[in-house]
Amino acid sequence: MPAVHFVGARERYTSSNMIERFKGALEKGELHDLFSQGDLVAVKFDAGEKTALGYVRPPIVKAIVDAIYSCGGYPVLLDTLNMNTKASDVGRNWLEATALHGFSVTSLGKSPMLADGYTGEEELLVPVEGGELGGVEVARAIAESHALVVVSHVAAHPFAGLSGALVSCGVGCVSLKGKGRVHAPLRPIFLQDRCDGCGECERHCPHGAVSLENNEPQLDEKSCIGCAYYCTAACPVGAIVIDRSSTMRFQKRVVDSAMAVNTALKGKVYYVNVLIDICPYPDCYPFSDVPFVSDQGILMSSDPVALDSATLSVIDEAPGLPGSIAEECDALSPGRGKLFHITGVDPKEMILYAVKQGLGQGDFRVFKV
Repeated sequence: MPAVHFVGARERYTSSNMIERFKGALEKGELHDLFSQGDLVAVKFDAGEKTALGYVRPPIVKAIVDAIYSCGGYPVLLDTLNMNTKASDVGRNWLEATALHGFSVTSLGKSPMLADGYTGEEELLVPVEGGELGGVEVARAIAESHALVVVSHVAAHPFAGLSGALVSCGVGCVSLKGKGRVHAPLRPIFLQDRCDGCGECERHCPHGAVSLENNEPQLDEKSCIGCAYYCTAACPVGAIVIDRSSTMRFQKRVVDSAMAVNTALKGKVYYVNVLIDICPYPDCYPFSDVPFVSDQGILMSSDPVALDSATLSVIDEAPGLPGSIAEECDALSPGRGKLFHITGVDPKEMILYAVKQGLGQGDFRVFKV
């Protein structure tokens, strides 16, 4: 049964400092077995969007960097471009986000880089025998590293249910073309009876795929790349939705893509799920909203499926916070299915598919640090 190590968020005295406990757990745990002396170890994190407040905190990333050095590895801090990036931006938005959120050589001891380059085109096509994908473009700097640590700021996800290890690996570790491949099934559906013709979807579509005709939104299928986050997030009246069959295909593609990343790294991947500021939306969103459960801590494992299963369990057992989306969705009480109530998508379906594909195990054993 896979081990999941849990560093709780509560701090009662000096020696119970969470960052120090986390760093100690990394140095004494499975990280040692991930790489050899002097190996290049990619640390994949998400810098987040400039206008959002939900992202992993720099001291947590710094603790991972320090632990890799202590274990004899050479860490490289990496992120990839989000799907709202145009080639003309040449990584400008990402550079601004990293600066705003404190991911600098001063705070981390190293400067982060883009694993897929400043135009998102540096990639390596990795074959995979998935139910949806036959291969995906993994970001080149990640694919060519000796080992990989995937750092996930845990949040709800509108199309996967949970943004954790599987999503951060399967979406976050691939190039822009790879992201397009994973997101391809997602197409916005406009509910005209709800639409008030405000035009926010047209203004916020990063690729010009939405236009307003007679105050009704229309989709240009050729221009739409399936990013879906930005038009749905822009709508103030909930008139843009994604159908269930599309989100199910997206969940499977996330897993297929994560399998390709695992193949590229020859299984040398370790996963860290950060359950702090657990927001309703993933880090690629232009906003975060308030957390819907209190800070829980940090979970880590070499098995991404077991880790996401344990993450779901921790979130389900936590009471929802009044005044958050948990209250709106009647998910304040501890119990199963909190993320399903919030997103309308069941993350367990993605986990079951990952188990079926052999990416990991759904069972786990938690060891508290």
